[in-house]
Amino acid sequence: MVSGLIVSHKGDHCGVYQYGRNLLSILSSDKSIAWSYSECANLEELEAAVDRARPDAILFNHHPSTTPWLTGAPVAELGATLFGLLHGVDQALADKANADPFDFLICLDPTLIPRNPKTLRAPRFLPAEPMTPPPPPEVFTIGSFGFATPGKGFDRLCALVNQQFDRAVIRLNLPAHDNPDIVSDQDVAAVIEKCRNAITKPGIELTITRDFFDNAQIVEFLASNTMNAFLYEEMPSYGISSCVDFALASGRPFALTRSSTFRHLFHVNPSIFIEDRGLADIATSGASMLDAIRAAAAPKKAAVDWNATILDAIDSIKASRATPDGRGFNKMLDDRSRHAYREALADLAKFAPEMLARKIERANIQQAFALDAARRFLADCPNARILAAGSFEDTAVATLCAQGYRIDEVDPNVNGMTLQDFYLSPNAQLGSYDLILSVSVLEHVADDEQFVRIISEFLRPGGLAALTVDFAEDWRPGKRKPEVDHRLYTTRDICERLMPAIGDCVLVDPPRWSDGVEDFEYEGSRYGFAGFVFRKLDADSIRFAANRPVWRELLSEASLSKEKLRSGDKMTAIKRLFNYRG
Repeated sequence: MVSGLIVSHKGDHCGVYQYGRNLLSILSSDKSIAWSYSECANLEELEAAVDRARPDAILFNHHPSTTPWLTGAPVAELGATLFGLLHGVDQALADKANADPFDFLICLDPTLIPRNPKTLRAPRFLPAEPMTPPPPPEVFTIGSFGFATPGKGFDRLCALVNQQFDRAVIRLNLPAHDNPDIVSDQDVAAVIEKCRNAITKPGIELTITRDFFDNAQIVEFLASNTMNAFLYEEMPSYGISSCVDFALASGRPFALTRSSTFRHLFHVNPSIFIEDRGLADIATSGASMLDAIRAAAAPKKAAVDWNATILDAIDSIKASRATPDGRGFNKMLDDRSRHAYREALADLAKFAPEMLARKIERANIQQAFALDAARRFLADCPNARILAAGSFEDTAVATLCAQGYRIDEVDPNVNGMTLQDFYLSPNAQLGSYDLILSVSVLEHVADDEQFVRIISEFLRPGGLAALTVDFAEDWRPGKRKPEVDHRLYTTRDICERLMPAIGDCVLVDPPRWSDGVEDFEYEGSRYGFAGFVFRKLDADSIRFAANRPVWRELLSEASLSKEKLRSGDKMTAIKRLFNYRG
């Protein structure tokens, strides 16, 4: 069994610390990973904890303010797969995040699209099993809790209750924090004064407690109110607030502001946001619209999902290291690969000798790479549907066919179709292919962004695309390139132009294209070959991806003017676009 160690800092009255304790309790309920826990104040204590636990994975409950000693520490030498939590993260930060010193970053945001192969999405979880609340108090009571840091909106809540009610009770729990630099007594006093000043009606009662509650006490506190409310200001670049996790566990209705810290609940209907409805209306609607969200965040289910995410990440590292040269998939295919992929090169010679004889020998590493990547994927995907885009004279495709694989081939020289033609054809079945191969094709395509987006639309969720491209890290438009190429590729070009164009796909592993030798020469140009391998996201992630389907783009092109729309050729194109049959 895989063993894991959760590492946190020392200190009780801190949200990050409490999260680490909660995480241990939750993850330990699923036995797929054997978890232990340690609180460390420095590298020496961490090394001692690792010596005791001998973990396969270490999960750091990390925040720069609580474990600053991790910065620059040689944790890569600990001999385990390292995971760090990103407590505050938005999509832009996750996309560009550098995981160092960890192998992966875990982001606590269900709306995150995990485009960065170093960032993983983990579900929110309730701090306790959902409870059935007791009967509500006789007087309408609204509760809220949290550290009195800026932007929490406690005074705004008091003002809103004062505006919407003549008689009500407001209960606030504003605990002290371990670190007075984060929340000082003066800060708390200022918030309390603002809250009191916001109340002008004699029927509005304000009760404030300063106790630091444990998880059960927080949930009990929230469950004893008629409803709860969290009126945070907009906080750009912040993560999801954990207060909602406690509110969900309490079983009571709650109201929110449309702050990005609550973005995972923007879709809830009927609305629970004060910009849409009054507090009494939100309370009257109850909490049944939150049942599915509450069930998804139940501790036992969340534990299974968390541990599965960690195990999948460990497996992804093993899969990258298991490639013939041990360098993963998104890499330069230089002499190291030509040596390591000897078995695949031999199979090309065995199953497609005549075709191989027509090739430039040093370029054959591309087909060997694609053949090896395909067979690794197919080993775990029996009866896979395979598409080859640009298959003419492709020795990898020929070898797979000779070994019994059935492949749908698309090439003007094979079936008379380009990939776009195939996309528009009545037989096109989007979202149906497990594996798509396209070797030494992309650099010859004028609109490469559209090409990879079409590939993504043909992939089923979880499907894999294995491409190779002509690559030169320092190439820029205007510099020398082969006449037949529209461009050479760079790390920046792939990561900042192509991958954002296919927002529902992610690289299978971190790119290592700059770690290689550009050792091929053609038409006076020196460049190399690169593996470019990505997969389509799972169905839940695709919900949040905002790709524009290619057919819409083509329809726009077909609709440039009324005159063109009236032309027979354009109408034929549009009919084909919608698989028109009558």
